[in-house]
Amino acid sequence: MLVKWLGLFPPLLIIAYALQWAGIEPLWFKLILETAILVPLLNYVITPFMDSLFSEWLYKGLDTDKKHQSVRFGP
Repeated sequence: MLVKWLGLFPPLLIIAYALQWAGIEPLWFKLILETAILVPLLNYVITPFMDSLFSEWLYKGLDTDKKHQSVRFGP
């Protein structure tokens, strides 16, 4: 959660100031624009970048090289 917040806050601040500078009104339209920009950015750019940047800390203690067995349901 902390890593995602660290990745989300700076672009959110930049976009909010840019839309304010551009004079975008009303509030609901400004929020539509912010989320339309930030959600894809968060999914495809920020989260992968932050995961790779903090992967050693995020996944410390997990054995990621081990192949895990899948769970079988049924006969």
